[in-house]
Amino acid sequence: MLKAAPGPRRMAGHLEAARTKEAVYVRVVGLGNFNNAGPLREYCEKAFNDDIRNVIVDLAHCTGLDSTFMGTLMGFIGFDGGPAIAVTVVNATPTTMRAMSSLGLPKILHVKEEPIDFPDCKLTRLREGWQDKRRRTLLIRDAHVALMKADKENETRFGPFVEALVKEAREVLDCDGPGDK
Repeated sequence: MLKAAPGPRRMAGHLEAARTKEAVYVRVVGLGNFNNAGPLREYCEKAFNDDIRNVIVDLAHCTGLDSTFMGTLMGFIGFDGGPAIAVTVVNATPTTMRAMSSLGLPKILHVKEEPIDFPDCKLTRLREGWQDKRRRTLLIRDAHVALMKADKENETRFGPFVEALVKEAREVLDCDGPGDK
């Protein structure tokens, strides 16, 4: 029996989320990456503006995490300079734990070792993708700045990348017209 080659659908991921009075619950299905980090940030920031201060991220169905997704989670902690946001990761797999550990996230995020069931709440699938180049560039920049603040070792890894993103952000801000998005 032949295995299907990984294609775009197999490599994709999506997020399912719900809000309660106490927390935002997010389930990552497939990859947690730059394509779904933007919708995650938008969803969570709306909740933060309504004084919700907890984000619980379930990685049981997650096949991998990229630096933009992980940096977006780190960025929640210092959201808007307001009261602290608590980010808790549950049901991490060996693959996702390795990815998070490589960037120092377990030093700052609360990672629960034991399996946890989500509360009984209706999860809604978040949209995927980007609305415009400017917001995509700024999100990726912000995520990597958060990673650099979280762990000094990430400065060497991401410093040149962030510098390039800052340059790109300036170009996008200067050049974006209605047809460029």
